[in-house]
Amino acid sequence: MSLNQMIREKRKELGLTQEQVADHLGVSIPAVSKWESGSTCPDLTLLPALARLLNTDPNTLLCFEEEPSPQEINRFCMEFSRLLKEKEGALDIEAGCRFLKQKIQEYPRCLQLIHTSALMLQGALIMSVLSQEERKPYEELILSWYRRVLDSEDESLRTRSAYMLASQYLQQEQYDEAQEMIDLLPESNPLDGRVIQAHLYLRKKDQLPKALELLEKKLLTQVMEINSLMSLMVKIHQADGNPGQAKAVADIAGKAAMLLGLGEYFTYISPLDIALEKKDREESIRLLKILLDAASRLWELKDCPLYDQIAVSFTSGTAPASRILPPLLVSLRESPEYAFLREDPEFQTLLNQYEALFPCRL
Repeated sequence: MSLNQMIREKRKELGLTQEQVADHLGVSIPAVSKWESGSTCPDLTLLPALARLLNTDPNTLLCFEEEPSPQEINRFCMEFSRLLKEKEGALDIEAGCRFLKQKIQEYPRCLQLIHTSALMLQGALIMSVLSQEERKPYEELILSWYRRVLDSEDESLRTRSAYMLASQYLQQEQYDEAQEMIDLLPESNPLDGRVIQAHLYLRKKDQLPKALELLEKKLLTQVMEINSLMSLMVKIHQADGNPGQAKAVADIAGKAAMLLGLGEYFTYISPLDIALEKKDREESIRLLKILLDAASRLWELKDCPLYDQIAVSFTSGTAPASRILPPLLVSLRESPEYAFLREDPEFQTLLNQYEALFPCRL
């Protein structure tokens, strides 16, 4: 937005006339009119008083805080990823965080940037090997960014931030805060344009690979969501004292994961949850061996015909070991659910074996 547009819009927002602005600043009405038409600009010495009158600041008035374009935000994401690259075997979270905070200081009113920054930093934390104590300041920063986005006029942005806040509050056992965020969420998601877009590509005939790629990405997202839902159902059945029903759902979840191309890692998550709940040492260690082995290997989407178009981008040579295994090992070391295993020699040997793949502190 240009200076003249900013003056005109701010003046109208406050219900001021050009005459009132002129009287307040000691200038003529034609002078204010020329400012708003863009033919002239206010004298530099008038800017502080003009900004105060319009209930803003000189930086905003001069459009120094103009929001970045989507292309610029994408470039910020790429720079964040570059700064985050592994340093001595671990992600450099602090360098990435400093960069995001700097960009938010430059564009404090760009809620899309703030939301994107929160998502990126949260994703980096998930993949990091930081201890639970070391994560806390970053987690608080992420929560503060999501809370700022709740003021957005963009309903989609508000909804996504409320969802992330609800998830974070739930993990931190802040149940009242989680419920407050859940109450802000719509009961159903908006229609997904990818399906109708795929129909259009099908009619055109020359865009069939694009149609498949759209649907494969949507399918993979929904398959992972279904797997997550069934894992949660298993935990609820366990908590409700229905071990038989929990096992039945876990068996279905495992078969579905294999059939729909999620591989061994996702196949054995629910059975492990059951073994941990029962504090079954032998079964827990057996399943952990399978999960750790799966986490250390490449997730081969190309082995499943459901993901033919997107297989290349998901199997470009970056093994899950660099992403999934380090945080999993930190969880094995610190999470309470594994406490009953930590004195077991076989469990310790298993941990040491895989920690040797990542010489950084875990």
